[in-house]
Amino acid sequence: MKRFLVIMFTVLTVLSFSKVKVTFWGFTMNDEHAKKVLTTFMKENPDIDVEYVQLSWSNGFDKIVTAIAGGDALDVVELGNTWVASFADKGALENMDSFYKKYGKNYIGWNTTYYKRSYYSVPWLLGTRAMFYNLELFEKAGLNPDNPPVTWDDVLKAAAKIDALGPDIYGFGLPSGESYSPWQQWFLPAVWCTGGDIISEDGKKALLISPRVNQTAEFYRKLAKNSLKTKQDDLAKAFGEGKVGMYVSGAWDIDYLETNYPELPFDVTFIPKPSENSGTHASFAGAEVLAVMKNSKNKDAAQKLIEFLIKPDVAMEIAKLWPAIFPSHVDAGKDPWFTDHPMHKVFYEQNKYAKPVPSIAVWPKIEDVLKDLVEEIILTDKSIASILTKYNTIVQDILDGKR
Repeated sequence: MKRFLVIMFTVLTVLSFSKVKVTFWGFTMNDEHAKKVLTTFMKENPDIDVEYVQLSWSNGFDKIVTAIAGGDALDVVELGNTWVASFADKGALENMDSFYKKYGKNYIGWNTTYYKRSYYSVPWLLGTRAMFYNLELFEKAGLNPDNPPVTWDDVLKAAAKIDALGPDIYGFGLPSGESYSPWQQWFLPAVWCTGGDIISEDGKKALLISPRVNQTAEFYRKLAKNSLKTKQDDLAKAFGEGKVGMYVSGAWDIDYLETNYPELPFDVTFIPKPSENSGTHASFAGAEVLAVMKNSKNKDAAQKLIEFLIKPDVAMEIAKLWPAIFPSHVDAGKDPWFTDHPMHKVFYEQNKYAKPVPSIAVWPKIEDVLKDLVEEIILTDKSIASILTKYNTIVQDILDGKR
């Protein structure tokens, strides 16, 4: 009997030590949520243990960089999609082309994970922007709230009519005075709406002096005349107070507005396109992507974890905790939750038109340039041509490695 117990103890000990331990560094889930989700995964995969480390957006990027530089054997890391090119360029991410071949047709958002003809992560949770509009201000301005603006011309006409309602009322809200929102909320997507871009596909040439960027800049200059120009959070507050007719933001503002301004009559619609017969409803593609790190010693187990996390039911449960990002699975929109959340459904569908920033390693440097460019367009009277020429030179210098 004693011999049997010793043998059983030895077997159990060997089994316990034979478990694969996978590290998962993430941002979206807190420890409580992660424990619930990952416990289910570990029950389904009893040979794998997952250690979750929650990162913050304020310093998470730096922690990942430090870990890579220190040779830490990370396994799965959640990344913001604008970071993929930078990490892939440094050789820190495992190539996921085989994963794409297996799952690609069932998920959208792969364009957010692409770098130099390969995929270096997996789209998990997608977030984008849509246009909010005030139903009451539309009615007061003689506009039909059941037919929100579809084109840029529609936006300009509606903004002018709403702006004319009074000195404290603004037709539109354009973000300024901060790093990301001035170019991210609409300016860069507006360029994409025309079919244009600010950088060539090969990442070698700045295109800010192209006709389509000029077209976008001219539209933005006109829109600025009837717009409140301030930080994004202040725009949301002003919209909630009934002082702004329209603005572009993410789905997180649905909860903010419903909680803080429960009497506010508002709705959301797709990003307007240049005209009825040209352009698209392009928007900024934000995404939480899952990457297997190049120095992982447990790549098979890491891929199993990713396969589990991207399942539509699992991803949807996570998305409900933070309803501003939605599963990348093509059938996630069929979830009954969207029936009771029609405005969120608009954002889910808007994701089909969303586009990521150019997949180049120097993108973080270009972000700062775009912020200054947009603010010169909407806050000064300088000629559009001179502004675009100035910043085209700066961007080209960055692409050429001179800055």
